[in-house]
Amino acid sequence: MKKVKLSQLSAVERRLVQKAIAVRKKAYAPFSHYKCGAALLDVKNKIHVGCNIETIDFTLTTHAEMDAINDMIKTGVFKLKTLAVALQAANGFALPCGLCRQKIREFAVGADAKILAINLDPQGKIRHVSVTTIGHIYPLSFTPDCLV
Repeated sequence: MKKVKLSQLSAVERRLVQKAIAVRKKAYAPFSHYKCGAALLDVKNKIHVGCNIETIDFTLTTHAEMDAINDMIKTGVFKLKTLAVALQAANGFALPCGLCRQKIREFAVGADAKILAINLDPQGKIRHVSVTTIGHIYPLSFTPDCLV
């Protein structure tokens, strides 16, 4: 993980950060109050967004990263290059959960697909942005290659 300044990101990465923060405001999290937004760049350079949508039975909750990936798939594209995740975290990094790491890895262009982790303060302002790869945060992943 490497903390970076927003100015160090490319223009498209900054757009992903902005879109992840914006869609986070639309998250539906009445029980946990843990709102998350995600924006991804697919291999055709189109941006897809998603937010978490909770239900009283948390097992039916849709995660923001999954929502963005599902949006991408509905367009007929099956590979993502970069994914930005925005959430408020008291400390540490704003990283995808284990379930989302599996889904991201399956639809990523490879282990070097970028993850932009955006940690927001209680007012929704950026505390810090960290850059990593899906391979770094999920090194021993289960991929379609494992089935061959």
